[in-house]
Amino acid sequence: VEEHTYLTDAITRESLSFIDRNAKVPFFLYVPYNAVHSPMQGADAYMKKFAHIEDIQRRIFAAMLANLDDSVAAVLAKLRETELEENTLVIFLSDNGGPTRELTSSNAPLRSGKGSVYEGGLRVPFMMQWKGTLPKGNLYLNPIISLDLFATAAAIADAPVKRPIDGVNLLP
Repeated sequence: VEEHTYLTDAITRESLSFIDRNAKVPFFLYVPYNAVHSPMQGADAYMKKFAHIEDIQRRIFAAMLANLDDSVAAVLAKLRETELEENTLVIFLSDNGGPTRELTSSNAPLRSGKGSVYEGGLRVPFMMQWKGTLPKGNLYLNPIISLDLFATAAAIADAPVKRPIDGVNLLP
């Protein structure tokens, strides 16, 4: 595949197209945004939007983050537009803690960052939305791990699990 579009925008374009093509059937859509991750590159429109930020690394980071926010919003809007919002479990999470110091960011008040076993390296954003099924604004106070997603999906699908698995169903 030869892609000339900024990757965040290309992933969003393909995700929206997938939802349109599959709106009438059950589907699984994995949207693997790489932003905000190195290589640190902001799309031109977003770099212009944050031209007032003097530190170029901070400007790039802001551009990437705003683009990611707008892209996630576009996917959620497409689910609403296709009347799938109440019948779709949406999960948002990251793969590791925040960036390293050379990217001019901080995980404060957490200690350390990516590549570390301190909370700044392990604690990540994790949100679930399933309008009409999950109550809005609930907080799950126990530690979780991405392995819990399999257990949760298996429970939702009422799939038989033939042997013990790591992870727990997060819905209860």
